[in-house]
Amino acid sequence: MVQSPQFLINIRKNINANNPGYGKYYPKAVEKETITLRGLAKHMSEHQCVYSRDIIEGVLIKMASCMIELIAQGNPIKIDGLGIFWPTVESTKEGITRAALLEGKWNANTYVKGVHIRFRPEGVSDDDITSRTFKDQCSLATYGVEEKIDLTPEETDPSKKKYIKKVTPLDDWILEQQTQNP
Repeated sequence: MVQSPQFLINIRKNINANNPGYGKYYPKAVEKETITLRGLAKHMSEHQCVYSRDIIEGVLIKMASCMIELIAQGNPIKIDGLGIFWPTVESTKEGITRAALLEGKWNANTYVKGVHIRFRPEGVSDDDITSRTFKDQCSLATYGVEEKIDLTPEETDPSKKKYIKKVTPLDDWILEQQTQNP
């Protein structure tokens, strides 16, 4: 199997005091740039493809609009080798009483809070890209330690707090920790 480019992982400390994993460090995928449809078409055209970027982009645009149309009608869409996209409904917390149903006094727009598009990866033989199998297709590498830095430590109103994300390469972070706590 050809190894893919590295899938970078940061390590992040659990700072939720109510969580059993409080104080421990957990892996987190490095957030990279989102690839647009145009970027995907360009990438595909660079893989010894007989079709140009604009033709691939046109097919992908049509595919996306047709998928949205079909999913909006309640149809799951299976793309072999990738997985299934399907709609689900998020209902309001109130729910519908039996009496309201019997009286015909309910309306889907009242009780449906949202419609979501879900995705389940392909999980069959050679096309298995479920989470644990897909991991084997990734070339994992640790990059650094990600920390949430509070820019307003004196602020008590949570809505006014400001934070930044700081990522320190792992070797540098280890050195910092060792010099701070010898």
